[in-house]
Amino acid sequence: MGAAERPGLEGGQGVTAEGVSRATEEAGEEGASEEEATEEEATEEEEEKRRAAAAAAEEGDPRLRSARRLLVALFGLESFGTGAFTSCQVLFFTESLHRTAGQISVALSTAGLVAMVFVLPFGKAADRMDRKWLLALLNLAAGLAFLGYFLPPSLAGFVAVTGAVVVLQRMLAPVRSALIAQMFPATRMKVRARTYVAFNVGFSLGSLGAAGAVGVGSDRAYALLLVVDVVSFVVCAGITVLLPPVAKGAKEAAARRGYAALRDRPFLVATLTNLFGSLHDSALFIGLPLWLVKRTDAPHWTIPSMTVFNCLLVVALQARLTRGTDTSRGAAIAQWRGTLALGAGCVLLVFLTEPMGTVGYALLVGAVVLLTVSEMVQSAGAWGLSYSLADERRVTEYQAVFGLSLDAQEILGPVLVTGLVLGVPHGWGWALLGALVVVPSFVGTRLTLGGPVPLWAATGRKAKGLRDPVGARAGSGE
Repeated sequence: MGAAERPGLEGGQGVTAEGVSRATEEAGEEGASEEEATEEEATEEEEEKRRAAAAAAEEGDPRLRSARRLLVALFGLESFGTGAFTSCQVLFFTESLHRTAGQISVALSTAGLVAMVFVLPFGKAADRMDRKWLLALLNLAAGLAFLGYFLPPSLAGFVAVTGAVVVLQRMLAPVRSALIAQMFPATRMKVRARTYVAFNVGFSLGSLGAAGAVGVGSDRAYALLLVVDVVSFVVCAGITVLLPPVAKGAKEAAARRGYAALRDRPFLVATLTNLFGSLHDSALFIGLPLWLVKRTDAPHWTIPSMTVFNCLLVVALQARLTRGTDTSRGAAIAQWRGTLALGAGCVLLVFLTEPMGTVGYALLVGAVVLLTVSEMVQSAGAWGLSYSLADERRVTEYQAVFGLSLDAQEILGPVLVTGLVLGVPHGWGWALLGALVVVPSFVGTRLTLGGPVPLWAATGRKAKGLRDPVGARAGSGE
């Protein structure tokens, strides 16, 4: 047999010196990759143990347990007063203060724009202050600002008081979030979820009280709700004082020129993604009620029933659905999943038309469940990203910037959702809305993860290029 016929020798497909060398190199590379993967898994396990130990220490600290209860009470009480007054503020403005719809619209819009302008410099300055005492002061100032509605009526006074109320309430949000991040570095997401549940419960109870005042329909009834709101803010100021002391922010970080958060591209991507994902709020509380009234024969009691159902789901599931959002990757995937739930709910609503019937009500319940799941999961992911992608020395500034996405949603969302839902025939506006939120969210999540976007994969492993877990980062945007 010749050399060309003999397999395994130089003339055939045999093993050559070059082949042996290449195989050795490939084996070495594969071994190195496996070793790197093993080291990465070991590092992740150590990080998980470190976070678990830190969380256990915070859970067992008596002072922090008391602080958690105080924060839950603070959020619940403040939202109770806000829900009581906000639910009937338009009636109070028109019937008690005798303001026209145009004057109310101008005052609220102007106040919202002023708040968006002031919140950034305020957030930067707040990082140099004691957040506990700043929060107490803001609560007290907000309560006093509401008393301005009792002053002798004038259009200029109405606009000024409304501006002060809106700006102060907007300033409260980033300070509260930053205080939670500072006080509970390892369990901030759990605490955030509990306060969100308390907020929903308080707001719902306050809204029920407002319903009684609307039933009475007198100036005294509306004034009583305003007093309840004022008292709630003053009591919240007192609750804040009872919180354990916290350290002041780093002056050298906050004193730098410009806004680090506005130069932080990953954080800005997450903020913009949140703008689209948070459209669940306008879809559930504006688009769906209008659709039920204008395009179906559902009775009007369906709308408040839907709101109560939403609140019950949040109370029951919010804490559970927040798990896994304490890392950048977990939070990004949660936000993506919440947006997918919003898109799925929009698809169901395409087929919700009159007559309702059994199928129609089944579709309605399914859509409300999906939109509520979107609210809970997307919000939890957004909280996680707003914390984990932030510079720990500038948390209030970062929270203020992140909050701009919610401000923009409150301004653009109602117009966008109403225009699509009622403006596009045959329910296809819901499909367009679903696409409008899912596509940008997919792009934003891919940029945040730095790789493929999973649907329901595990959230434990960090994507390449993502920042450290919550609490581990101290210096971006330099």
